[in-house]
Amino acid sequence: MKFIGSLIILMSSLFGAQAYLSKSSVVIGESVVLILSAEGRNVKFPQLSTVGGFQITSTGTKEMQEYINGKVSKKLEKHYSFLPLKSTDIPPFKLEVDGKKVHTKALHVEVKKADYTNSPFTLEMKIKKTNVMQFEGIPVEFTFKIDENMEARKLQLTAPKFKNFWVKEGKKSKQEHKNGFIIQKMNYFIFPQKSGDFEISPARVDVAVINKSRDIFNMLTNQLVWKTVFSNTASLHVKKLEGTNLYGDFFISFEVDKKNIEQDKGLNATLKITGSGNFDDIQAYKLNIDGANIYSDKPSVKSHANIENIEGKFEQKFSISSSKDFTIPSLSISYFDAKSKKIVTKKTAAIDVHVKSKIQEKPVQVMSTKKEAVAVVAVKKSAYINLIFAFIAGVFLTLFAIFIWSKKEYKLPKFKNDKEHLKALLKRRGESQELDEQIRNIENKLYKRV
Repeated sequence: MKFIGSLIILMSSLFGAQAYLSKSSVVIGESVVLILSAEGRNVKFPQLSTVGGFQITSTGTKEMQEYINGKVSKKLEKHYSFLPLKSTDIPPFKLEVDGKKVHTKALHVEVKKADYTNSPFTLEMKIKKTNVMQFEGIPVEFTFKIDENMEARKLQLTAPKFKNFWVKEGKKSKQEHKNGFIIQKMNYFIFPQKSGDFEISPARVDVAVINKSRDIFNMLTNQLVWKTVFSNTASLHVKKLEGTNLYGDFFISFEVDKKNIEQDKGLNATLKITGSGNFDDIQAYKLNIDGANIYSDKPSVKSHANIENIEGKFEQKFSISSSKDFTIPSLSISYFDAKSKKIVTKKTAAIDVHVKSKIQEKPVQVMSTKKEAVAVVAVKKSAYINLIFAFIAGVFLTLFAIFIWSKKEYKLPKFKNDKEHLKALLKRRGESQELDEQIRNIENKLYKRV
């Protein structure tokens, strides 16, 4: 086996293929360059996206030519920059040199932890709790410290990849000056969506600092140099939450603008949920009321971070109409209460709504009265005939007017928006099929049917 290994190295050397690192030992945050070198007229390098499992950040090519004893020797180098986060072995690479396939030797890079006591840059990740519940909001704080003598121009934080976590940016803090350092804190909240054990990868800060140096003419120049700093890692144990997907402290209410409505005319209702917790996991509510027409807007969710948790407001609006009395059922929310350490359910009260029937006109009955004397009037025959013709003509004119009116479309003046148009039309609901069809079309346009 030793003979075969020596033969491979010999063949690689014979065809001029080599691999080496710019640094074999670095502090975490320092960049390393892998260099693949080959001598030949036709060289094919491997297509690489990672080195040792770490993403390549940049690449470059270098070409050199030498004349030895009248012969041209061509040498090519391929440079791959990467940021190793831990010590790792780098396997051999396969190149093709003048039609021959050759392999380089294996490499190893040693990555050491930064000495925070002497380093001008530090980045620390703090997680207050390591044993948490599923869906619980967990505060995460990143503290970046830079020596106040360093002139920093730009600062870019790359947060860890929180896989299986919902992430929300927390409250921003002001810069502090303490013990010769400028301190900047960045806060996040993470909400675990799954249970189990998780390793939080390091965060990363890229900082651009001014490097003062002198050029060949001894002139003082300022160069912008980028430095990369990594944080520590963190471990989390997430316990499964059963029975609900909400964690926090919530309050629920349901309000209507009226409890007495006219037949086929609607009321407006609003569902509100306030408090603290994972508001983005609250699902839209549905109302089920027999015989009622129900429309719902898309829920509105607003939240903001304070130091300890996420406070917010969930709001969903409904429009309800019916031809008979109905009851809006109780709505509820169940969540794991952080203080009592148990699932709590809160409910709204059911609401009874009375629907007034339309007033129908009844024919007026005229009671006949007896008269002691009856006047007998002599009417000429021609007068009777004229009266009959006039009555028939009046009936035809009335029927013709009704026919024309039934074919005429009801039109309203222009409105600012569809909601004002709908409000005006609802007052005339039931007068004609065409009018009711217009109302249904506008309602379907404005509201999503629940």
